[in-house]
Amino acid sequence: MKRIVILLINLCIGSAAVLLTNGDFEQDLNAGWMEVVQGQETGDTIDRNVSFHPDPDFEVRIKKYDAAYARLYQTVDIATTDLEFSVDAKLVAYEYTPGDIRWATASIVLEYRDDQDSALGQTRICYNTPHCPYTNTATFHMIEAIDTTNWHTYAFNVDDELVNLPGVYPPDIARIEVSLYDTTDGC
Repeated sequence: MKRIVILLINLCIGSAAVLLTNGDFEQDLNAGWMEVVQGQETGDTIDRNVSFHPDPDFEVRIKKYDAAYARLYQTVDIATTDLEFSVDAKLVAYEYTPGDIRWATASIVLEYRDDQDSALGQTRICYNTPHCPYTNTATFHMIEAIDTTNWHTYAFNVDDELVNLPGVYPPDIARIEVSLYDTTDGC
């Protein structure tokens, strides 16, 4: 069995103004966020609570067992890619049977989309289990989590990050979909 847990505290994208709705998760998740759970299993959850991190604010948690994925996401229209992105996260993914070739990943995904809503590329802040097949490409860049036991702040300017995606032409980006995403290929 595979288990993935994503814990997030504060998620922000913007320049002078915050573009994400309810990026701090202080409101119910239906304020700004959409949920999808594929391959629903007992124990799969997307929830928010004040107990996931030692501070008094709300955080969100996504837990997915076995095959498929769970994600919490929203899409924002942007006028520029000169945006600051930051997230405080604790990303955890387990392979309960490490001798098996099954894999899991926990990630925060920025998917860059054009004005027709077609995907152009992705940046993933992620923790991948050893058998995860993901690799960096011209349109897919991974920022690997520092560890799975502590909370960390990940922050970057989107323009600067796009240098890692030579297959993405920044002027074509009209919106960014931000997802809290976990997936596994099953047991």
